[in-house]
Amino acid sequence: MAGRRLATVPQPNEPTEMQKISFTARTTAEIVRRYLADRFRSTHFEVSIDHPIEPFGPALALTGIVVRWKEGPSIDEVEEVVGKFQGLDWNPSTGVLEEIDHMEVTPEGRLLSLNYGVDYVLLDGPELDLSA
Repeated sequence: MAGRRLATVPQPNEPTEMQKISFTARTTAEIVRRYLADRFRSTHFEVSIDHPIEPFGPALALTGIVVRWKEGPSIDEVEEVVGKFQGLDWNPSTGVLEEIDHMEVTPEGRLLSLNYGVDYVLLDGPELDLSA
């Protein structure tokens, strides 16, 4: 067995090839629908694509997904499921929107770079009951 290498484990100083996969916002919206339906079976979610007004021209426009539901899980629970699809994050210390890198490793050990085609995810769920 000496000298045999496992094909799925990169050796030191051996370059690993990263595969880049890009999704459209429409495809990502469908993936979000499926994730939510699997996790919260008794809740109806409305998932739509949001294209806000472009104040600075098309080059600076952002694309988002809006998730709405009336009853069921809390906003925190839903954010736990769909937050990973967001492509930008606000950095309060710099005041800048920063890009989020989405990386996954396949069971075979390949590195994937995923672009979900969505800059933000807005959640519009049940109101909090602050009377308690």
